[in-house]
Amino acid sequence: MDLAEKTTLPQIVCERIKLYIVEHELKAGDKLPSVNRLIDTLKVSRSVVREALKMLETLGVLRIHAGGGIFLEVPSFKPFMDQVSFHWKHNEQRIKELIATRRALELCAVEMAIEHYDLYLLEQLELANKQMEQSITKRKLPVEEDLAFHRALFKATGNQTFFELSDVVSEFFNQVRERHFVNVRNTIISLEEHKQIVEQIRKKNVDEAKAIMKKHLSVLDMLIPNKIE
Repeated sequence: MDLAEKTTLPQIVCERIKLYIVEHELKAGDKLPSVNRLIDTLKVSRSVVREALKMLETLGVLRIHAGGGIFLEVPSFKPFMDQVSFHWKHNEQRIKELIATRRALELCAVEMAIEHYDLYLLEQLELANKQMEQSITKRKLPVEEDLAFHRALFKATGNQTFFELSDVVSEFFNQVRERHFVNVRNTIISLEEHKQIVEQIRKKNVDEAKAIMKKHLSVLDMLIPNKIE
């Protein structure tokens, strides 16, 4: 069967809508034509247009507000991760690969943050640490605060694409964070390592900052079981 024969009408409409976005140089947040206008322009049925829009929304290209219009979404890897993460969570080999990927991304982020060296972004790392410390004092699991620290580190690289890719990989480990922070001693150790990482980044000491990050992430190997339930 020819490849063209496998392409459905909604898929063709998807490509036409994406072409419209490019040709009109639309940016995130810009409004697209209404469903009725798309029907008239593309000469297809309402059901085909709606299916195409739903496909683009699932891919994270668009967001559709009921009665409010169709808008171009901010580019993100998250929709892709949402689709595959369920399968990854139940695949031991994938888990091991994700740990290796996260470790590589975090170590690279340390180096890139030093190269970029934005004082405001480094202050955001310290702010995340202060918020984590407050949560520990209140005897709360600092899951969001820990995630905020690593997001701030990725942001400190000054590379938005790297930040988005790293962000979704890091979020995958939220359940691991919860299990790890049940032990109060672990939260205190993690916070201290966060502070040491920021200190070494501020000193532009790449080797020492990366060594502390390696130690910080070594806990992942112990928390992932040999058999994923």
